[in-house]
Amino acid sequence: METVKTVSCPWNLDSYFGRWMYYSWITNPKLNFVTSSMIEEAKLIRFSYLNGSISNDMTDTRLLYEHQIYENAIHPHTNEVQNIFGRLSFMPIGKAFLVAVLLTQLTKNSSSYVWHGLNQSYDSLVNFTNRNGDTKFIPTTQFRYGISVLAATVTSTLAAFHIERFLLSKICHPILYRFVPLITFAGGSFINVPIMRHQEIIEGVRIYDCNKEKVGYSKFAGLKGIGETIVTRIVMLAPGVVLIHYLENVLDNKSCWFRKNKWAHFPFKSIGFGIILIGMLPTACAIFPQFSSIQLCTLKRFDKEAYNQVTEKSTEHTDTLYFNKGL
Repeated sequence: METVKTVSCPWNLDSYFGRWMYYSWITNPKLNFVTSSMIEEAKLIRFSYLNGSISNDMTDTRLLYEHQIYENAIHPHTNEVQNIFGRLSFMPIGKAFLVAVLLTQLTKNSSSYVWHGLNQSYDSLVNFTNRNGDTKFIPTTQFRYGISVLAATVTSTLAAFHIERFLLSKICHPILYRFVPLITFAGGSFINVPIMRHQEIIEGVRIYDCNKEKVGYSKFAGLKGIGETIVTRIVMLAPGVVLIHYLENVLDNKSCWFRKNKWAHFPFKSIGFGIILIGMLPTACAIFPQFSSIQLCTLKRFDKEAYNQVTEKSTEHTDTLYFNKGL
């Protein structure tokens, strides 16, 4: 059996605080300005470190910085450089702009398929970029990726648009009205994430024993990982979407300048949401461990094929198995 080799993390990922520190470290917006040559250098240094051939003049601080670049830009399973727009570090920019547009259209009661479509297209890219790539088959071809993006974007856009229209026609109370954008985004995530990561459900994701040895694939583990990702995405967006909508209404009622200068509303929402999202990214991602766990008895009940693989391959008895849930 094959054992996974890793670089040690500077924080304890078994604790929420440790995971929060780690995710705030790899989602730092400053990493968006790292060049391709710096990423390739970080990749080379990491492999040298794993092979024990690191240069003697390499300081711990430099090694940690190169590791930060690698964790931000390189997919852990495919070792491919991730699209910069799909990285979590870019979300405070990309997602903030799209959310600000949709909140502005909601205020004017004029949201369109186009902007919902752009928002869901961006979510599709993020979901694909941060998928679990350790499946039996990885859909990296342009054709399969295009089909996945098209299916996820169209279905989640239709769902988000019509959920929003339905809620706006039924809700009159101003407090409940503030939650319309959140419910809309959540509805889109419930469709977008599973479609973009459907291979994890169809083929299963790699599962490991307590010694980090690969013991099989599990479809149920893939389903669990996707469920945890959906929860993470909703928690990530909730404070910003609700709070910015509320603060805009407060400023509109109490500030004559803000009420008269409508041009200031969009930058307020975009910048405000981006700032909140910088803090919510690690807060939400840290809810679940990156290596999620699943009980062997659960596999026996819901994923018989995976259970048989584990019992055949595992050299020692283990009640708990682990898998990378993606982000």
